[in-house]
Amino acid sequence: MPDHSQFFAGHGIKLKISVAKQLRERLNGGSLEAWIISARELLDQSVAENIVEFYAIASVDLADAYGANVNNALSNSIGFIVSKAGNAAALSLLANTQIATSLLVDEEEFSGWLTSIRELSVAAPDQVIQVCKKSQSLLSSLNATGFHRWVAAGITSSGHDRDRLKRYFSLEDPASLHVIELESSDVRLASVEKKIRTLATGLWGIAPVIRAAEVKNAQYLPRRTSFDTNFIRFPTSFPGYRGKEAEVLFKAAATHIAAHMEFSGQKREVKSLQPVQIAIISILEDAKVELLAGRNYPGLLRMWRSFHVTNPNGALIAESLLARLSHALINPLYQDENSWVAKGRKMFFAAGPDWDDSDDIRRIGVFLGNDLGQMRIQFNSKTYVVQPAYRDDNNGIWDYREPPSQTDDEPDTVQGSARVEQTDDPNQSHQRQKQDTNAPTETQTRKLRAIEDNIGVPVCKLPEWDYVAANERPDWVTIMDYRPPSAPAKIISYLLSKHQNLQRRISALIMQAQVGRLVRLKRQPEGDRLDLDACIRAHIDRVAGISTNDAIYETTALLHRDLSVLVLLDISESTKDLINGTANSIFSIERTATSLLAHAMDGMGDPFAIHAFCSNGRHDLRYYRIKDFDSSYNNASKGRLAGMKPGLSTRMGAALRHAGSEIDRQLTHRRLVLVITDGEPSDIDIEDKKYLVEDARKAVHELGFRGVDVFAVGLGGSGHTYLSRIFGRRNFVQINKVESLIERLPMLYFRLVG
Repeated sequence: MPDHSQFFAGHGIKLKISVAKQLRERLNGGSLEAWIISARELLDQSVAENIVEFYAIASVDLADAYGANVNNALSNSIGFIVSKAGNAAALSLLANTQIATSLLVDEEEFSGWLTSIRELSVAAPDQVIQVCKKSQSLLSSLNATGFHRWVAAGITSSGHDRDRLKRYFSLEDPASLHVIELESSDVRLASVEKKIRTLATGLWGIAPVIRAAEVKNAQYLPRRTSFDTNFIRFPTSFPGYRGKEAEVLFKAAATHIAAHMEFSGQKREVKSLQPVQIAIISILEDAKVELLAGRNYPGLLRMWRSFHVTNPNGALIAESLLARLSHALINPLYQDENSWVAKGRKMFFAAGPDWDDSDDIRRIGVFLGNDLGQMRIQFNSKTYVVQPAYRDDNNGIWDYREPPSQTDDEPDTVQGSARVEQTDDPNQSHQRQKQDTNAPTETQTRKLRAIEDNIGVPVCKLPEWDYVAANERPDWVTIMDYRPPSAPAKIISYLLSKHQNLQRRISALIMQAQVGRLVRLKRQPEGDRLDLDACIRAHIDRVAGISTNDAIYETTALLHRDLSVLVLLDISESTKDLINGTANSIFSIERTATSLLAHAMDGMGDPFAIHAFCSNGRHDLRYYRIKDFDSSYNNASKGRLAGMKPGLSTRMGAALRHAGSEIDRQLTHRRLVLVITDGEPSDIDIEDKKYLVEDARKAVHELGFRGVDVFAVGLGGSGHTYLSRIFGRRNFVQINKVESLIERLPMLYFRLVG
């Protein structure tokens, strides 16, 4: 019997006999020679001898799992980790290699896992051992991509704070568990597709064509099922659901859509419905088809109800109330004392038992949507996700040939009394006037709005781009609507009086600007090309002996102003800084320049809004509405501008996304977000300076894709690099002499829109 250990000893490598034997049996020829070279390279780096022994054991596991080709990646990673985090970290990696090979499906995933550990050894070398020890639980929940995103999120969010890094990678930080939940899933569509198709065929005799949902953005993964007349489209997986529960979720989603196909009938026209009304009507339709299906198959109801886990004492926000209504409609045992939920349940079942008249469901949804408006409940259709997870996105029951009256990503406070849909129901007028005893009265509504100035109202949650993980974190930043503090409007009047000459000059210049859509003018006596229709008409008239019209030309012209502007002010702590040699702060200059610009735009009649933002971590991005598009620039608006006070940090990307959703509903030809900022994006929970810069850059690209122009004014002399990165070389101006903003901002506006 050959002495295997002597074979390796001849190459200067000491191995136990049993390990050496297994290694020579698994590797042969070129693979064995390559392994010996890599082992010698590790020894040349002065790694501990037991590392080579563990490397040999791990190589046997790798050869069994993936073949010998991945050994080179492992040896390179060992040497790298030793240099960054020490021998103990490399030993911990090797000790958990067998666990990794048993949980990662192929060589590519294993290499991805090694890459993540290498990145961790650079950013947080003292956390490598801890993460390797958790390989069993982490890789049971996450594939290699999910693991990489989890590591990258921890590095980015914790920065160089050792305590935060430790809490994150020890799974003590809720944010760590949140990322794992988002990334985890072990049941894929491909593994259950045959089962769910068979189930739908057995229940209703349909044979649906099942496809994976299209990923329109490489960083966006669909979260809900969808269907149309030809296909049912599923997410490839449901993050957060594992094992048997995930498989049941696929079945619940498939049977729910099959119930729609059986009982929903023709698609419904959107007409004048608002997004919140569409969402409510969709919930009512979901409940209808499930209850009808449950009459023949009670087991389906039990399966669907198991996913409804809403809390009857949840927050009074739209997402929570809609989920509670869903639960109340399908589960008779669910108790919810909220008057709006109780009213929805009562109206829905009063329209039963078969809900044959789709107009009844539409009417109920309209009324419930109006009630939410009376309660001043915010609803954002872009961030809204149907709950629970088995329900589809409801696009399959709507005919969108006529677009909704609001854009999909409008954060909307529904004004109930102004949005009642007209129907042919003769009793509707009476029903509209009838006071519901459970609905909030006008006095109660005022009480709901009577919040303190320093308490924000959550409006929506927005995603954020993680450049390290190359992935979008969904629902990551909470937008909080804060009431702007007020001060006497005469402060703004005083500021304007100090610049009367400039004020008159600005107004005169903007009066000359023509911002609009090119309109084609036909049948003109002069022009740059012939109007073919007019030429044909003239020729026919001439042949018929009728006097002809010489207006046979065509031209284009800008006939009217067609521009909306949202001025977004950075009011972070740094704007309190005084300008050198003066008693004026940066913010006071911002305020004066904005008041001059607002005065000019108000005189022209251009729709404009003035909003401001600052942030206190990702859970509290403070958004102030000084003036909205649909409000006038009056003393109240001027008072809010006068009363604004700077503070906190600058999470610019989320503020830009929210500003974009505000200006999206403007139907003008051009839409411009004008950002005025004095500093690089930053926040208290982010130490990587590049992170928020890249997120803001991503937000600007997203707005540009939607047809929204974004231009920035940087105050001070240090922002050229990051402003160029975020907004592009041509879409920002750096004003080094801050006090010149008063004159240059209106002039800049004139140049942008001229």
